[in-house]
Formats: sequence, structure tokens, C-alpha cells
Amino acid sequence: MTVTIRRLWTQPYNLQLKSALSWGQGHRLDALNHVLVFAELSDGAVGVAEATPRPSIYGETPESVAAIVAQDCAEMLIGQRIESVRDIHAAQHRLTLVKNNNTARGALDMTLHGALARSTGTALPDLIGTTAERVRVSFILGTGTLDSVLEEVRWVYDAGVRVLKVKVGKDFARETEQIQRIRQIYGPSLDLYVDANQCYSLEDADEYLHQLVDLGVLWCEEPLPVQQLRERAVLRDRDLMPLIADDSAFTLPDLEREIAFDTFDILNIKTARNGYSEAAAMLHATQSAGKGVMVGSQAGSLIGCLHALLFAAQAGVDYPTEATFFLKVHEDHSDLLTLDDGWVDMTQVRHAFQTLEARLVP
Repeated sequence: MTVTIRRLWTQPYNLQLKSALSWGQGHRLDALNHVLVFAELSDGAVGVAEATPRPSIYGETPESVAAIVAQDCAEMLIGQRIESVRDIHAAQHRLTLVKNNNTARGALDMTLHGALARSTGTALPDLIGTTAERVRVSFILGTGTLDSVLEEVRWVYDAGVRVLKVKVGKDFARETEQIQRIRQIYGPSLDLYVDANQCYSLEDADEYLHQLVDLGVLWCEEPLPVQQLRERAVLRDRDLMPLIADDSAFTLPDLEREIAFDTFDILNIKTARNGYSEAAAMLHATQSAGKGVMVGSQAGSLIGCLHALLFAAQAGVDYPTEATFFLKVHEDHSDLLTLDDGWVDMTQVRHAFQTLEARLVP
């Protein structure tokens, strides 16, 4: 008998943070108001994934995620065959009729992969092509006072973090002071890159990136506003430091445009907004263009970080994965995953995912 999608549903997934995450010109995340998205197949197999709505980035809210899954997505997908990864790709293609709603569609895709894995008796890592034995990880360091930033660096370093993605874009003098202090304290034991969240102008970026290079910063994510396509191409051509595409490449069509204009060196794929299906296509397109790839988790809890790590352990992902935000979250499952001098062991990730999925699936 053909296995089909029987039902889709959601539930709120609200978690407190140990401290707020601030970035850009005024963004702030005080708690995780996320959504768990479930899919049940006709054979009883159930998958789960985390939707990470960000009103200031994607225009989504927890309420909109729940509504779009229950209404439009369910109408399109209930009764559709799910017996192979190709069937999931076909389901995701149907969902392209639902514009935006990035994290709702991304979570649905990963949920269906999980349900298919259970249905076929296949481990999810094997279903999606996980091959690496370990993955190097990074931590997102928000803006704040010098003391608060250094305190956060201290405890994540003690937890095993060895790569920091430093949020910049508010006050360059203060931010460079913080980077200098981190350098003085930790030296070469910590690698640093920055995320400017589109806050620079072309003129500022030319000066700022030179200074950041002198401070040993490795890469810069989205220095210029996304709409400044020509300026971003000019900055990339100046070759001041490798540039990371994130907000400029939400989707595969976005990525194709960025490749055509040669605006970046490294793509940050967010499984939380692309799911596994579109993420795989974006990985292939980026590799074909001769550019690097990293994976982000969109400030997810442990389940979101694990989904990101499983994808990041594929061939072609060669930069650190932003999959340690769970360290900043108050949740009961954080003991399932530990870091070892900047790396996570994928055997541990597999076990953690299996355990957490069993806890979350009703």
C-alpha cells in the first residue's frame, strides 16, 4: 500500500535564553518562541522539526507558522505519497506556491525527511548523506557591553567553542575594541569572523574590512544591504576578505542571482529556512560555482542545531557550522551534546538526535 501524508500539526515550543542575543541596528532576541512541526504518514511514522519564526527577518510569527501549516500546507500535502526522498522534493516543489513562510516550509521539509526515515527504518543521517565523522562548530556572539561580551566568550570557550561569529554593525570602535580584547585574552586559540547584518555602506566597508583583516578576522557576513547588488559585487571584486552570503541568498533563485553577479565567497545555508531539499540544491549549486559553504541553525534550540549538524556533515561543507546556540538556551536536553576543542563527534550527534526525537514525538 502506498505511504502518504496523513496529517500535519504544530505545537508551541517556547524556551528561555540564558542571556539575550542582540544584533544589527536594533534586533534583539530575548526568548525562543518557536514551533514544533509534526508530520504523520499513513503507516504511523512521525517526524518532527523546529520552525524558528523571525518577524524581523522573514515576517513570520509562531501564529503564522501554525496557520500556514494547518491550512495551505496541509491542503497541498495531505494524501501525497512519501516513499522516497524524491517524493519529499516533489512535496517541497508544491510548497513553492506558498510564498515566503521560509521557516514553516523548511521545518516541514525536515519533518518529512524524519518521517520517511522512520517509515523506511533508515537513520536520518544515512537518508540525507551524512558522512563526516566530526564537524567543526562556531558560536554566535551578540553585541553588548565589553564586560558582558567577554563573560559570554569565557563560558562558551569553557564549553568547548573555538570559533566565534561576532555580531557587528552598531558601533565599529566599540566592536573592534571587543575583538582586540578577545584576541589579547585567547590569542590564536579562537578563530573569529563577523556578521555585519547589512549595516555598512560601501565606503565604510572598504575601511572597516581593512581594519578587521588587521585584527585577524577571517570572514565577513553580509557587510552591505541586500538591495545594493552592484555595490556588493564591487566589494567582492576588491577582495578585501572573503564575504559570506546569508540574507542575500534565502532561496535557490536568490543564490543563482548572487552567483551570477559574483557577490560572495562563502554561502551560509540555513537548514531552518531551506529544509534539506532546497539546502541540498543550494549546496550543489555553490560547489559547482567553486565557492565555499557553511551551515547555520537560525538561533535554534538543540533539535534545530542537530538538524543543521546532520546536514553539515556532508561532503562540500568546509566551514564551521553555527550549531551551538543550544548552549545559550535553558532546556532539559542540553546534556545530550558536548563539544571537544571546537568539534562535535557525529556519533554523539546521531545518538543525541535519536534520543531527542523520541522525546519530542508524541
